[in-house]
Amino acid sequence: MKTNAAFGLATFALLFAFTQIAIAQGPKHSLRDDIRGLYSPSPESRARASARLVEAGPAAIPSLKSIVCGAYKSDSDVAWREAAKAVGQLKAEDASLCLVRLLARDPTLNVFASEETIIAYDPAYAALLQIGEPAIPSISMALLSLHPDQAFLGLRILQKIGTPEAKAAVEAYIEALENQTKLAKGILSDFPRENQGRK
Repeated sequence: MKTNAAFGLATFALLFAFTQIAIAQGPKHSLRDDIRGLYSPSPESRARASARLVEAGPAAIPSLKSIVCGAYKSDSDVAWREAAKAVGQLKAEDASLCLVRLLARDPTLNVFASEETIIAYDPAYAALLQIGEPAIPSISMALLSLHPDQAFLGLRILQKIGTPEAKAAVEAYIEALENQTKLAKGILSDFPRENQGRK
């Protein structure tokens, strides 16, 4: 009897301990729950969901990338910002090209502002800085197709990365611009002179 009573008390103690641990940890959240949390109207809820997705690690990257790459959807205007922060912390280089295309999305952002200001207001910029060197190919590939403000931010990121590969990407961009300028000047020189007019 004493053995059974002792066993029963030990079992109860273990169950009680596990219950307390579960209560302390709080309710479990699935990846799907946390992805939905990024769309919450509450900034605090979005931040908590983003933090849990970062804790989930690489398993969360495909869903986060999908939000970042779909940022122009009407329901993603809020979610993509937290998703961008998360992919930056996870250094998800697969999301780099989509992040580049989201640079300077806020038209009120002064692209000549301080580094701290741009990091605070442009989550795509901050994420690309965190990804670092693996983002160079995506930045280099997109530069010529970007709006001038976006391209300028892309160049600033390359400067901050500061590796030989980053410098080479800037040099390649300048060379491409010079070639485009030469071609444009050639077209311009073929325009009829003003006094000739059109025949």
